[in-house]
Amino acid sequence: MRSAARLTTGYYPLPESEGNKLRASLSFPCPASVIDPCVGQGTALRLVTRDAPVRRYGIELDAERGIETVQGNTFDAIAKPESLSLLYLIPPNDSEIGTIAKRRMEAVFLEHTYRWLRMDGVLILVIAFERLHDCTGILSSHLGELRVFRVTDPDSVQYRQIVVLGVRREVM
Repeated sequence: MRSAARLTTGYYPLPESEGNKLRASLSFPCPASVIDPCVGQGTALRLVTRDAPVRRYGIELDAERGIETVQGNTFDAIAKPESLSLLYLIPPNDSEIGTIAKRRMEAVFLEHTYRWLRMDGVLILVIAFERLHDCTGILSSHLGELRVFRVTDPDSVQYRQIVVLGVRREVM
């Protein structure tokens, strides 16, 4: 029997109510470029950047999304390091499939994409609470002003989702 994560491709979209809460906590004082490397339909990215002066980008295996979307695998995508103001990341809730290492996808996605954030750029990471420890190395090394929020929408509670907000900083 396959896990629920595999049946849904490990994707648990952020409920609209939670996206609206995130949007209320963000400000965009000047034009910005934002990306969601697992953009899905683009709903969450549009919610957290609603009415903001931003250019939205997404990466998704299926490309018909209504925002500028690169069709393909995030790990094949190359973005200029330190070029984006906001990284919205809901990685698959799953493990790598391989014979040597079976790292968590949350950490693998974060490791691949955090470099795209400019210094002082904002990370929004939505993961299951149990996966936070898989990401702490990168979070504590490369991001400051870290805040972790429990989400309260029943769908998010069911999947034990949390939101991690952080600001990219110079490595000390």
